[in-house]
Amino acid sequence: MSGAPVLLVIVAPLGLTFWILGIAAAVILLVIAIGVARHVETVRADRRRERVRGQLEPVFARFLDTDDAAHLAELRPAFMRMDAAERPVAAVLVSELMEEASPAQKGVLKDELEQSGIVELGERGTRRLSPWRRALACEMLGKIGALRSVPALLARLEDRRPEVRAAAVLALGDVGSAEASPTLGKAFLARRSAPTNVVADALRRIGGDARTVFAQGIVSTDPIVRISSCFGLAGIAEIHDGCLRLLAGVLASDSDARVRTAAASALGRVGGNDAPAALLDAASDAHVQLRRAAVKALGSFDDPAAGETLDKRTEDEDRETAIRAAEALLALVPRPRAGADARNTLDSSSAWAVEYVRIVAEVSA
Repeated sequence: MSGAPVLLVIVAPLGLTFWILGIAAAVILLVIAIGVARHVETVRADRRRERVRGQLEPVFARFLDTDDAAHLAELRPAFMRMDAAERPVAAVLVSELMEEASPAQKGVLKDELEQSGIVELGERGTRRLSPWRRALACEMLGKIGALRSVPALLARLEDRRPEVRAAAVLALGDVGSAEASPTLGKAFLARRSAPTNVVADALRRIGGDARTVFAQGIVSTDPIVRISSCFGLAGIAEIHDGCLRLLAGVLASDSDARVRTAAASALGRVGGNDAPAALLDAASDAHVQLRRAAVKALGSFDDPAAGETLDKRTEDEDRETAIRAAEALLALVPRPRAGADARNTLDSSSAWAVEYVRIVAEVSA
């Protein structure tokens, strides 16, 4: 009887070992199978891309070389022959083509692509089960720029996946239809559908009511909306009057230092002749980030008063503020009104920041 326990001691670990080896072998076989399946799918995808490109690239190349729309007549039968796996490849190819085409060619391509059926297929693609296919369809429709696609793209603003919503917003900005402005404006102010900067960029590119939306945004209770609205106003300042005044008002009155910093930075993007009084005052603000933004922005205004303010800030206790002030002074030198004073200030200054910036400028020249 004494031999039985000894046998159990020997056999039990061996049985456990066999189980472990069996499980390990099964895992290894599963990993190999997954690798083989992925390799096969990669090979199929490569062949699919080559096949689609082989059908479409010669057609597009002949059109781009000759500007003859007759060469595009082959598109419709080619698109109709494609299966569900080939259409995403065609969508990528069409998006790339629209990037390469000249403005005149884009107009012809848009009409021909609509007639070929690819736009209709793209609109169907925005309702596919796969999120990446919905996003790709939105991107392609945006690149083509057909106005008929706006309702399909607007519907994707409520998509359950954020990447699809963002793709739809970008596409609506590419299409540029004023029809999308009201819905995008509401999405921007409510901070939904996509990040505020993405929606703001789409609104800026569309134009239309963008100024009204951003003017509402700078008085929002949400500081993120106010910040995005500042940069939105800067983006449309060239075509809409009063944006600089609105930004100066935000800089002078907003209670959030982050928003005022955004307003100062936005003013720097706008630039002009006379620097707003609020921007000159902000160069001495207690908040260091605001001072940095303000002194940098002053370099965009051809205002002798800006030079005086910047001269004081070259001795700022914050190193970054001092350097930015010196860089802004250097930026004023070529300006018609502020240039002479800025040059004299730089020549007479003993501030370390001025010397540092001059050395960097000489080395970089």
